[in-house]
Amino acid sequence: MPAATTNPPQQPAQPRLLSGAGGRSGTTTATEATSFAATIPFNRPQPATARAAAAPAPASGALPRWAKGVVIGGVLLAVAMPASVLMSRSMLVQEALTEQSSSKAAMVCTGGEGKAVDDSSLLGWLFGGSYFSCGDWETREARVQRDRDRDQANYMARERAKQGLN
Repeated sequence: MPAATTNPPQQPAQPRLLSGAGGRSGTTTATEATSFAATIPFNRPQPATARAAAAPAPASGALPRWAKGVVIGGVLLAVAMPASVLMSRSMLVQEALTEQSSSKAAMVCTGGEGKAVDDSSLLGWLFGGSYFSCGDWETREARVQRDRDRDQANYMARERAKQGLN
């Protein structure tokens, strides 16, 4: 009677995907039979229930997505509000100075600044409105003379440049 042989426990073979790099003939050599160079490991897709159970749980210290949006929105608002107020006051100054330059009055404002109506708090500064405060005044005659002097100096500079080039 032949002796009973015990087979070692078989492990299931790891699934492999053929890469197409194998030999061309139907015969395989001993080296090719033991080598799996032409195959790569392949993991079979798992059902959705198994994937959901295997998905890592979010870290307890991480913020939810909506909370990140609220924080980012708050930071953007905190930067944009003062910037828009400052730009508005700058445009107020330019508008007032442009209006003054075409005025026929005897005294003309030549410089000033935009100020908050209520500077007592941050909310007053942001939402209280603005007004223009003139700091430099000039008579109409002095302004006209200054403009003439400036135009004359520009003309003379251009003439000197023309003579220097010729």
